[in-house]
Amino acid sequence: MTGLVVGLGSSRGVRAAAVWSALRAAVPDLTAITAFGTIDRRRDEPGLLAVIREHGAPLHCYPAAELDAVDVPHPSEPVRGHVGTRSVAEAAALLTARDLGGGSLIVPKLRGEHVTVAVAALHPLSISSACTACGACLRTCPEYALRPAPLRPAVIAARCTSCGECVEVCPTDAITLWD
Repeated sequence: MTGLVVGLGSSRGVRAAAVWSALRAAVPDLTAITAFGTIDRRRDEPGLLAVIREHGAPLHCYPAAELDAVDVPHPSEPVRGHVGTRSVAEAAALLTARDLGGGSLIVPKLRGEHVTVAVAALHPLSISSACTACGACLRTCPEYALRPAPLRPAVIAARCTSCGECVEVCPTDAITLWD
């Protein structure tokens, strides 16, 4: 399964039980969660941290201005009034996915009890900053699922069949294939 990233928005004092409930409603297989993302002002929220620690996936935190710059399907002006961004859960899911190699929103924001979750699926593979843009993967991919880009090849997720040929040929081990 492709890795999943969960964006979390919450009120202060959210209970861990409420976060678990919202997660279960959004993600049928919690073991598929690769990372969590949220606004930096919630990095110390006890209810969120309890769930994240128990799950074991890392937490990525972003400032409101960075979250607000993300184009999301369900922006909210009232949320901007409270925390300075039109989106926390959807934007955090997309930014975290971007930081892990790219992905797409598959579950738009779902509201729970004082918590909002959104889920992004990571692209089938990611290419890290160790990439030297040598082009070996571009020449090897039988599905043409990679295209040249300024820093490193971009993944065309719809074409990738997870064959792993790009992983084998990469001289810097910059490519990770998600199971």
